[in-house]
Amino acid sequence: MSKPTVVVLGAAGAQASGLLRGLGRSAAELRLICCDRAFPDGLVLDAGTQEVQRAQFDLLAEPEKLHQVLRGADLVVNCTGPYYTLGPVILDAAVAASTDYVDICDDADATELLLQRDDAAKAAGVTALIGMGSAPGTTNVLVRLALDSLPEGDASAAITWCVDATDMVGAVVPHFAHSFSTAIPGAGGSPAWEDFEPQRVAFPEPVGEQLVVTLSHPEVLTLPRFTRVTKATNKGGLIPEDFTHLGWVISRLPSGAERTKAMHTIFETARAEHADREPVGSGLIVDVQVGSEGIAFLAGGRTNQEDATGTPAAAGALIALQGHVAGPGVVSPEVLNPADFFSALRDVSAGGGGMTAYRTKNGEIVEHVRIRDLLTAQAATS
Repeated sequence: MSKPTVVVLGAAGAQASGLLRGLGRSAAELRLICCDRAFPDGLVLDAGTQEVQRAQFDLLAEPEKLHQVLRGADLVVNCTGPYYTLGPVILDAAVAASTDYVDICDDADATELLLQRDDAAKAAGVTALIGMGSAPGTTNVLVRLALDSLPEGDASAAITWCVDATDMVGAVVPHFAHSFSTAIPGAGGSPAWEDFEPQRVAFPEPVGEQLVVTLSHPEVLTLPRFTRVTKATNKGGLIPEDFTHLGWVISRLPSGAERTKAMHTIFETARAEHADREPVGSGLIVDVQVGSEGIAFLAGGRTNQEDATGTPAAAGALIALQGHVAGPGVVSPEVLNPADFFSALRDVSAGGGGMTAYRTKNGEIVEHVRIRDLLTAQAATS
């Protein structure tokens, strides 16, 4: 039996490195075609014992090479960015090649464009799982798990996160600025600071209290589309909080050819000033409520965003290869069976996850509950 072929786009980037490490831990035997427009000298693509092949080309300048590599693949994992520029282009190519698709898209406006490809994907028999990273990605699955464990009725989901500024590299910088620019529909440009409703939130240690603001994120769009969530919110921020303010500032830079370069220059200058600071890590809170009943997931730890994003993407890739993603069509991670996701996650993870779950009543924690028990109860009722 031949090995499944997985094309990884943006393979030289940070998030793809986490994906490759995850796939390298899996017991599944894969053939990985790692594509990027350039591979820095000395770059090691760490995918364990998986078969790895490199392909260097510019997917925008050489679209015929993209189509050629996709035609022979079982799955393409798109780790390029920013998604508001590249996402629709690559999904269109996957649909044309009849190749299943996974990405880690975290731009809300790009998500809208990707969802518009649903009819085309169905017609081509293509299943596209979009936003399969940490947030979105793991967050969506956690909401689904909570909904499966809560009473019937309309639900709300509040997602709050923070990441360390040391993880702000490459396309993540313009993405963060873009999240301010598109956070408030109809506002145009980047609104005033107060419009983002800044607040301080206590995350589990070692992260502690951090500043978060309203940002655009795909979960706000996809949860009402694929679940009974009728209200979804997203707030996020960077550590230290000066970088959250900085994201708002660079989002207000005038448009033009030099805008992205200026964003990186400003961010790198600020990062250099904090070079001696010990990274704190990242925090996540997913709070789902139906009436007075709720389930909240809390996490805080030193996992970098390469692994926090790449590892669930690796799990999503395995689930897609196993044919366990509802399709064909364009779907988001909340359609996944949580048991399938956590099983695949164990297969690709290095361990050390710090997620804790609680039942809540009127927004207040009433008891600790194990994720394992929620999965068992979900399996019993499905």
